[in-house]
Amino acid sequence: MPKIPAALWIAFALLLGATAARAWDETPLLRVEYLAFPVEWQGKTAMLGARFQAPLNVSGKIPAVILLHNGYGVNYRGVYYAAALNKAGIATLEVDQYGGRGITGGRGALTPLQGFSDVGGAWRLLAGRAEIDPARIGLTDMSLGGIQTMLMMRRRNSDAVLGAGKHLQAAMALYPVCFRYNHVPGFEFADLVDAPVRILVGTEDDLDDGAGPCEALVGELAPAERAHLSLRVFAGATHAFDGLDGPSEVQFPVAHRGQGGIQRIRPNPEAREQARADMVQFFAAALKPN
Repeated sequence: MPKIPAALWIAFALLLGATAARAWDETPLLRVEYLAFPVEWQGKTAMLGARFQAPLNVSGKIPAVILLHNGYGVNYRGVYYAAALNKAGIATLEVDQYGGRGITGGRGALTPLQGFSDVGGAWRLLAGRAEIDPARIGLTDMSLGGIQTMLMMRRRNSDAVLGAGKHLQAAMALYPVCFRYNHVPGFEFADLVDAPVRILVGTEDDLDDGAGPCEALVGELAPAERAHLSLRVFAGATHAFDGLDGPSEVQFPVAHRGQGGIQRIRPNPEAREQARADMVQFFAAALKPN
């Protein structure tokens, strides 16, 4: 085995130290609490866990964003987005929709409609905290969570879950499978609450076969509804473009607008970073004090 010069070891150690220091500097000072709230599930009460993070360098009541998760459950994406929001002065509540229900499987274990109660429980938990402004709570996530995010902005669903006249103040959905809205029962997307909704999607998303269905959804809405909706398309990005895992291909029955087939997942670091920056900018503007 060749001997590595001492100078290279020193340089490597200095590089690691600089990287660690930079990561530490970029990490916001946080208060972290692990909380739980009840939901009804299959005739019983389930306690869903949630990770609450609030920045320490702010004063007064602050806004908050509820984070759901994709069909595979809680993963690193929540931490990735939450830390950026926290750094911008926004608290986060990342909900584990599977653990408290005893769900260990992946996709299909929970339908979007079954997750509405999770949003309601998370919203009430946040609204009751002294440091949170209940008039400035948003919602976000991707894929399965993105679908729930979209549907919660329909007035009928919001009234049923949060109470008449109450609603989330902003919502962002990442790759939320647009071909289903207004084409599949239970996925009606109209008569929206008075709040901004933003969609992020890639041109190579195999569930929608590109950004066309999301663009069509925006175009098909009545002008008053369309005013609530904005769309950003990432060229060359697949479904789950914000992943950190390697590329993969899976058979998925919902792929290609419900026809089924291969779904490609390709991490896209540039789109991932742009999506996080977009999320922070969106919620910072939408949840600013009146």
